[in-house]
Amino acid sequence: MKPAVIAWTALAAFVLVSADAELRSAGLPISTGRVISSGSPGASAAPLQAKGRYKKEGDNCVWDGNDGGPNQCTPQTRGRFKKGGDDSCTWDANDRGPDQCTPARGRWKKGGSRCVWDSKDSGPNQCNPRQPRK
Repeated sequence: MKPAVIAWTALAAFVLVSADAELRSAGLPISTGRVISSGSPGASAAPLQAKGRYKKEGDNCVWDGNDGGPNQCTPQTRGRFKKGGDDSCTWDANDRGPDQCTPARGRWKKGGSRCVWDSKDSGPNQCNPRQPRK
């Protein structure tokens, strides 16, 4: 195979993977019915398969990584608290799933129509990031 074809194929694969990650983090629907081919006989990528979805659980919108199908809701704020190697507990807006820890200080505050984490503030939470967007 020619080096230019290999380079363009690699670039195209990178763009598709990046676009898939961007769409998933934005909660946009992803088409899984397309097969991508490099033009070589027998060389094709499997269709993209989405695993997991946001589901309604009471008043909350939570990520279920073992479920499939369309999202039932979209949380006000995406992400979760993750435990660090130094016993830190920080918000990761690009991750999904249940919280791994609870920070010692900070609270959720209303920021217009958003619900944002303020690690330097104290007091009761002003909003719930797990509530579905309306």
